[in-house]
Amino acid sequence: MTANAARHEPTMLAIRRAQLIDGLRPAPVPSGVVLIGGDGRIVAAGPAQEVAVPDGVPTLDAAGMTLLPGLIDGHVHLTWDKTLNTLSHQDGLQGHLRPPNAERELVRAGHFAQMALAAGVTTLRDCGADDYGVLALRDAINAGDFAGPRILASGRPITTRRGHLYSGWAAEGAEAVREAVQFLANRGVDFIKLVASGGTTSPGTDIGGAQYTLEEVAAAADEAHRHGLQVAAHAISTAGIRVAAEAGVDTIEHCSWIGPDRKPVTDETAVDWMVKNGVSVDHAIMPGPTFFPDEWQGEPSPDDEWWRNLLKVRWPFLRHLRERGVCVFIATDAGFGPWPGSAFWPGFQDLARAMEILVRYGEFRPMEVIKMATADSARALRLDSEIGTLEPGKRADLILLVGDPLKDVRILRTVEKVFRDGKLVARQGAVMLPGTQPAGRENG
Repeated sequence: MTANAARHEPTMLAIRRAQLIDGLRPAPVPSGVVLIGGDGRIVAAGPAQEVAVPDGVPTLDAAGMTLLPGLIDGHVHLTWDKTLNTLSHQDGLQGHLRPPNAERELVRAGHFAQMALAAGVTTLRDCGADDYGVLALRDAINAGDFAGPRILASGRPITTRRGHLYSGWAAEGAEAVREAVQFLANRGVDFIKLVASGGTTSPGTDIGGAQYTLEEVAAAADEAHRHGLQVAAHAISTAGIRVAAEAGVDTIEHCSWIGPDRKPVTDETAVDWMVKNGVSVDHAIMPGPTFFPDEWQGEPSPDDEWWRNLLKVRWPFLRHLRERGVCVFIATDAGFGPWPGSAFWPGFQDLARAMEILVRYGEFRPMEVIKMATADSARALRLDSEIGTLEPGKRADLILLVGDPLKDVRILRTVEKVFRDGKLVARQGAVMLPGTQPAGRENG
């Protein structure tokens, strides 16, 4: 081996003296060590007195910082901006979100993916776009041609002609739904996005009813599982939730419990089906600015007030779901960029703020929401053998925070360092491109 080759061979790295939140222990380790192998996987993690660091291994002293698993956002839309978050049920979804052409859309998706990575989101799931550009972005990142988070992509969502997210492609009837799943599987998607209820941003859809029958949703789940794919079902209505749970989809997105009259209606039978079929629930909440009155001076709209009243029922029911054994995780349903007409929160703070909302208003503990955005998300997405916790053999997806998020959850808004597969990929909100650091390692 030449000296030059040896110099660029991946080396181990030890991160020491940080408070360690590993996703396994109920309490943090006050002073921990994570030892990362040259293959980008964790060799050891735990209290300093239990983890031996071999002589000569580069170390990063993280005293005064907190080290935790990379965040997982299980529901974003990389090709859409934050206009998505401001539309009401009176507005039209299409025409507001899409840039002039698919090429521009793909470039924007790459930019948004890097914003998420810089914010500590090392894995994300894109839950629907107008075309298949996100699959190309995923492949470029996987090939090492583009710096970004790990992406799971669904391509175009399956919906009805008059349904939520309809953009010229629909499937109606069990056989047509099966064919749509087959088509998407052949395109190389990572999972299937099925729209099981109406949506608040698609005028004319029924947000209190179900878009598909039990037979149709069951056909989607059966065909997807035959191809080894999960089904993520958009379901904000109680009727849609019930159908999705009984049909055995893998994750129910939003799970808002909206009844026929737009009022919250929970359904214990639907929960029974979730437990029986192993269905996970994604509390994909759009963290609107009205939840932060100390920063946002605007007045809540009637839609904001309606949404807040729904959440007052939904938050305690999340606890009930967890007590029943349902895996509940947190995501954002995020479009990207600033809120229209403002510069409100720079970068991608959406997941951090969604977690903050659960602590601030939903009475969840910071440790609970961190687990919901790491270990629980990994479990729901069937990635828990690879990511979500800090333990030997798993990928070294890590974030470092200055301070203690268990004392002040707002610290999650600003991530000091981001590691993906053991490599430093972002620092202080900026993505580090390949070649900007020797061997891709952080040495101090």
